[in-house]
Amino acid sequence: MTLSKKDSSSPVQVAVQFIRAKSEAGDLVSREEIFQHLLDHHLLNGQSDELDRQCEAVLGESLQENEDLVKLQAGEREIHFFSDRSMTEAYAIILARKRSDPLELAAELVRRNSALYPRPTPVELFEQPPFDLTQKEIQDVLTQMAGQEEYRDIQRTNSSLGTGFLFSALHLEPAYAAMLAEWVDVGLANNP
Repeated sequence: MTLSKKDSSSPVQVAVQFIRAKSEAGDLVSREEIFQHLLDHHLLNGQSDELDRQCEAVLGESLQENEDLVKLQAGEREIHFFSDRSMTEAYAIILARKRSDPLELAAELVRRNSALYPRPTPVELFEQPPFDLTQKEIQDVLTQMAGQEEYRDIQRTNSSLGTGFLFSALHLEPAYAAMLAEWVDVGLANNP
């Protein structure tokens, strides 16, 4: 197996192009996806443990020879790759957290908004990129949060228009969060 970086059909170049294409499309690529991509293109051969070593060699050389490629560890075992030509590390971290633990991602964002700004977070924000959750997925996340002790501080309030907002009771009092939600959803629109 040749790892030559000059040959556009080499395993390294195929891996690099795959990572860059996924990043341009706004997504991460896992080590397993790269492994499968190389197998699909018949660029790895041998026994199972040999295939794994070949993939590691390809990934190692890809990262070493291409400064825009970034390896991102998400959790204990999940490894993702992206190109910083098309994606920031902050965005990549959100995507990785979305894949591994959407509850923690949502709670972290709500707590951060409540503590730093302070403001409640519109529930509909989670329908937008990079979260791209469906309304059902959002409802599932909120239902799971309600049943777990570590998320008890995440509470919901609605504006007079019925728009849902989330806030952390660790950082915002419920009445203040409700007032801020009303201001964001109604007051700003009526006070240009």
